[in-house]
Amino acid sequence: MIKFLLAARRKREDTQERYFYEWGIIHVALMISTPDVMRLFRRYVQHYSVSDIDPGMLIHPLSDMQWDNYAEHVVDSYDDVLASTRVRDYVVRMQPHKFGDSNFVITLATDETVLEEPGFEGGRGGVKLIHFLKRKPGLTQAQFEAAWRGPHADTYRQLNARRPLLRKAIRNHPVAIDAANFAGSLFERGDTSAVSGIEEFWFRNLDDLAALRRDPEWHHAITDSEAGFVDSAGSFSMVTTERVIYDYTLGGRSSPKAAVLDPETLEGRIYAQGLGGWNVPRPL
Repeated sequence: MIKFLLAARRKREDTQERYFYEWGIIHVALMISTPDVMRLFRRYVQHYSVSDIDPGMLIHPLSDMQWDNYAEHVVDSYDDVLASTRVRDYVVRMQPHKFGDSNFVITLATDETVLEEPGFEGGRGGVKLIHFLKRKPGLTQAQFEAAWRGPHADTYRQLNARRPLLRKAIRNHPVAIDAANFAGSLFERGDTSAVSGIEEFWFRNLDDLAALRRDPEWHHAITDSEAGFVDSAGSFSMVTTERVIYDYTLGGRSSPKAAVLDPETLEGRIYAQGLGGWNVPRPL
């Protein structure tokens, strides 16, 4: 499976409250009532930026772009990512609802678990820290990945064994994509080369999150480890809360089937009436 990851933000004239309403209610309602979207996206997770974060809590600063949210879409294949922005349902029902501005950080990725607390249902909400990492100038992506997968991952495991702050940590490894594939979609101005990798960390609370920076052992060990392969000037953080909208990747524990996919439900029958021409007289 492939993750389609987006960092996004509101239109500059809108409030964050309005933006979160559009994204959290209207956008979700459109998604779960759009058949092709529900067939293509196996998992959909929303992350809402936490306000008033003290920079002293973070190893990497917040972005100057002031990202409001981070979205995770899971599909079966690369082709499904491209199809998701082109299928008729999406173009007719989803694309006209443009509630954010045109800037995005776009990443296609596969993920890998670094560590996980026994019994923790990772990816089930809570406080999260997301690192958008840029590799040091002069390093290839392969060299960055080797350091990130090896010594750096070991650093987190060793630190967490001594002082358990992380409930779960994963790495998202980018998959190459041609930005031209998004031409004509909502994402055509998105930056597909902004990051070399994305780390996600789950915490019990904000105090534990802040300890990565405020605990001297954690802070020095992480920054020393990153010094060999991470461009700190090009990297940034997001502090978020996680909201899992649905998940069909869990076998018997997956979300219920979307009603719109059943033609006998109310949602399915409304969808069958058509996507337009509601006020056009029809012949008897």
